[in-house]
Amino acid sequence: MLYFIKLFLTSIAIINVKIAIASEAKTGLPQLDLNTYPSLMFWSIVSLIIGFILMKYLVTPNIKSILNSRETNIQNDLVKAKTSNQEAEKIKQSIIKNQEDIRSRSQKIISNSLLESKQTIEKKDKEISAKLELKVSEAENKILHTQNIVINEVVSSAEEITANIVKKFTNIKYDKSNIRKAIKLASKNLLTEK
Repeated sequence: MLYFIKLFLTSIAIINVKIAIASEAKTGLPQLDLNTYPSLMFWSIVSLIIGFILMKYLVTPNIKSILNSRETNIQNDLVKAKTSNQEAEKIKQSIIKNQEDIRSRSQKIISNSLLESKQTIEKKDKEISAKLELKVSEAENKILHTQNIVINEVVSSAEEITANIVKKFTNIKYDKSNIRKAIKLASKNLLTEK
């Protein structure tokens, strides 16, 4: 490297001397002057070498490290995305399973509640029916009892009325048992007609 620096400085000194001599001697377009060609070639080569060295040792390694870092980040992000996607899929599956479990449990609870309420309603219905039948039979018994009482009262009243009528309008001796039999027969005939 030190050798290149010495060569570079020497060539610059020689070219500067030639340029100074050439600039005093001639005037005109430098691009067409053949004396300027060596300096143009020298500086072109020096610029290319400096550009190559800068690109090789400074720019390219930085670009390479940036590209490698970027590729590594992309790969890491892809791996993270895959794992996140897998975790999200697992969570989604667990949520779906939980929903199905909850749905089946709620269906069981609903069906059990419906069955229990149906059984309770049937039980209450039977109890109410039994109570109603009991009350109806009690009411029928009361009605029959009241009917019998009323019939007996009517019959006894009829016996008395008949005895009084027979006494007032006729002087026939009557037998209370015969009147009773006649009224009972008449009342039975009336009751059976209904």
